[in-house]
Amino acid sequence: MKIVVAKHMGFCGGVKRAVEMARSTADQSSGPVFTWGPLIHNPQVVRQLEEAGVRVASSPEDLEGEAFVVSAYGVERAVLEIARTRGMRIVDATCPVVIRAHTLALKLVEEGYDVIAVGDHGHPEMVTLKEALGDRVTIVHTLEEARQVKVGPRIGVISQTTQSQENFQRIVADLVVRTKEVKVINTLCPAITVRQVEANRLVREVDALVVIGGHQSSNTTRLSEIGRANGIPTYHVEVADELKAEWFEGVETVGVTSGASTPDWIIAEVLARLEEFSRRKELSQARP
Repeated sequence: MKIVVAKHMGFCGGVKRAVEMARSTADQSSGPVFTWGPLIHNPQVVRQLEEAGVRVASSPEDLEGEAFVVSAYGVERAVLEIARTRGMRIVDATCPVVIRAHTLALKLVEEGYDVIAVGDHGHPEMVTLKEALGDRVTIVHTLEEARQVKVGPRIGVISQTTQSQENFQRIVADLVVRTKEVKVINTLCPAITVRQVEANRLVREVDALVVIGGHQSSNTTRLSEIGRANGIPTYHVEVADELKAEWFEGVETVGVTSGASTPDWIIAEVLARLEEFSRRKELSQARP
């Protein structure tokens, strides 16, 4: 079985920066260090960070410590204020690409546009945007949702940084014909986009696709959607132990890609397991 590996895998720059900042903060602190929810959407990395001293807060009562690390996706203002009032040192690990997207959305509002953001309801990046702009921004996830929005004469459109290009483009195309003026700003993360482009190319070359990354990771889920949309068997796994040999019976070529919050060591373990499956198949086929 041939294994074809995508060129761009492992941590993107924003995730790497956030993880390094959290580790450094824990190393330099004598007291507890907290994040609000997971720092990134990869449970194995979050577990490693916990072992290094970075704890995950799930309620305001948890926020008692020396430092508070803002996740790569940002954090609600109310949570940040609680950390500040309790004397915690604030370490802002928000991804610069997310900060840029929010800044551009605010600029659109200042220019008089009604803003529509294409994103996942409940994703921290969209929650913090809604908190900042209130009724001046409408979040839509699907084309069907976008068609339900009553648009004004001037609308500005941005995207959650981890959205799929296809979904963003479909919604923009619908909005363009429904109003007088549309200003579209591409706020998709380049590191995410290049992975999607590679996945679209990869699915044309392989019989099955393995996508490595957190099951709650939006950008990893997008890669799985690309595989399934192209009609090939697609397996989204967090770790090597989730792989099953029977998935690859009759598969001549398997493609492998990963989300932007997947560490290199997990990728290496998945590739090693696929190589093991490949060797077993070769031995089985060689037997008389």
